[in-house]
Amino acid sequence: MTEKVSKPKLNQEDAKNLALIGRQAIYKRDLDVVGYELLYRPSPEVNSANGEFDGITATGEVILNAFLEIGIETLVNDKFAFINLTQEYVEGVIAIPFDSGSVVLEILENIDPTPIVIQGIERLRSRGFTIALDDFVFDEHLMPLVPFADIIKVDIMGLSDDELEAGIERLQQNFEGKLLAEKVETQAEFDMCKDLGFDYFQGYFLEKPVVVKGQKMPANKVATLQLLQRLQDTEVEFEELEAIIKNDASLSFKLLRYINSPSFNLGGNISSIKQALILLGLGTLKRWMMIVVLAGESGKSKDLISKALCRAHMCELLAKLLKLKNQDQYFLVGLFSILDAMLEQDITDILKQIPLPEELNLALLEEKGNMGKILKCVIAYEHGKWEDVRCGKVPVKIIEKKYLESIAWANEQLLGLEQI
Repeated sequence: MTEKVSKPKLNQEDAKNLALIGRQAIYKRDLDVVGYELLYRPSPEVNSANGEFDGITATGEVILNAFLEIGIETLVNDKFAFINLTQEYVEGVIAIPFDSGSVVLEILENIDPTPIVIQGIERLRSRGFTIALDDFVFDEHLMPLVPFADIIKVDIMGLSDDELEAGIERLQQNFEGKLLAEKVETQAEFDMCKDLGFDYFQGYFLEKPVVVKGQKMPANKVATLQLLQRLQDTEVEFEELEAIIKNDASLSFKLLRYINSPSFNLGGNISSIKQALILLGLGTLKRWMMIVVLAGESGKSKDLISKALCRAHMCELLAKLLKLKNQDQYFLVGLFSILDAMLEQDITDILKQIPLPEELNLALLEEKGNMGKILKCVIAYEHGKWEDVRCGKVPVKIIEKKYLESIAWANEQLLGLEQI
């Protein structure tokens, strides 16, 4: 009997100190990641227990956790960290206790450009900080802030296409910094923002590929799906996998380079697939073959692979905490949850060509069953939808811990993938 995934109860002492930290990628035009905005929000229980969670506390908690508790390198690796500032931090009433480094300070949209605020921004710039204007709207009273900004973030969701085009045209006349489009949710919006001249992009558009219903799947993607089908089959024999790999010189080369990467810590002396099987076991070998295959199919961003790895690992960790059956399939559901974005095909069409257990299908298509609920929880955390961060009896603070562990783990795996 597996444990039902349900909403946990949070006692007042836990709620008193609970808040959540996450991150959202910010991309360049070529879809390389330039940085991550650090997201920090209280859970619903915190709001109900303590009343409104103010911005000063939120910024302070982000700084404390990112720099002291977690480590900024874990959260953003070698990229920029975008951190929101309230007026008190901008004016210097509360000191910023870290050096500029790779930090971008976001001036919140509700901060008026008073002389004290402008002096504060100048002081921060003199310390070497990069300044961004958050959720910028094309309002006359905010224009005095523009000359002091390095990045302007525009929320495209709140503007019509004509308003957006007119506003960007006006900014481009006297602003020499970078323009960042926020809340870009589709490929079409990304393409439009590129045409308008935006430099950076933030949103979940990478997870929403342009899919034409009924389009024929290219032969190379069909072959990829057939290989994935064999890899997830519990009845597959090692000899069959070995034959598949040996018949594909590129796959053989990639897999051996990956297994010899520092991520596996096997001494870098694995020279055959058979040797890899002996050291790793069939189950582990199948898992990493899937990752190598999918990484080879994604022509978009390394962040998409990172996200798939993070989801997969976090789903498996939560399944282990709940002592659920078939824990390896939770890794699979996280990994496959981004198949449509990787292969640029509708997920229903993909799953028709990869016969999966019914529970896994329901999880991927409808977020149903224990797998579906855990996947929903993981994606909710990833997207900062804290009200949906629910996973059985696992405390929310532990979910946060597993998320951070999964980020670190995914970063380690990417080191190996970058070598193939």
